[in-house]
Amino acid sequence: MRKVVRNCCSRIIAASFLLAVSVFLCSSLVAQDSNATMSQESTTVSQTKFPPLSPQAQDLIQNIKAIYFPFNIYNRVTNPDAVQADGSWLSQNTGSKLWIQGYADIRGDIFYNLVLSYRRAQHVKQNLIKSGVDESRIQFATGWGKLYPVCNATDDSCYQQQRRVDIVPPDSM
Repeated sequence: MRKVVRNCCSRIIAASFLLAVSVFLCSSLVAQDSNATMSQESTTVSQTKFPPLSPQAQDLIQNIKAIYFPFNIYNRVTNPDAVQADGSWLSQNTGSKLWIQGYADIRGDIFYNLVLSYRRAQHVKQNLIKSGVDESRIQFATGWGKLYPVCNATDDSCYQQQRRVDIVPPDSM
């Protein structure tokens, strides 16, 4: 007879492992793609891989602010005005889809940071929905843990920059 995972902690660990594997595979593909792109010597700006951003995407990038979190916390933000401003702007400007991406600083275990950043993204998603943003516009809300750091220093200001949630248009990725 098969054993069934009954405890919540085991489920979180299993989900974190699956998320880590998928992130690893995606980052490997991106690394391979960037290596192939870098090996092309005669690439011009007009031949870039990504098309230009739509007007809605550019507008979203210019008007949405990053949301920052305290250390080791996912359900409280350090800049609540940004959450309210983002929710208000997104509920008034309904023309674009969006992705919510959570991040954590470099301290801690990879699995813990993946779960923490995922919970941060889900917290922001729920707050945006409460602010009037249609849930169908949010195509993707996940955490990347300590992957893709914005700075490499080991001081508090760098750590704070990494403990964030970004709201981005899908065509910017």
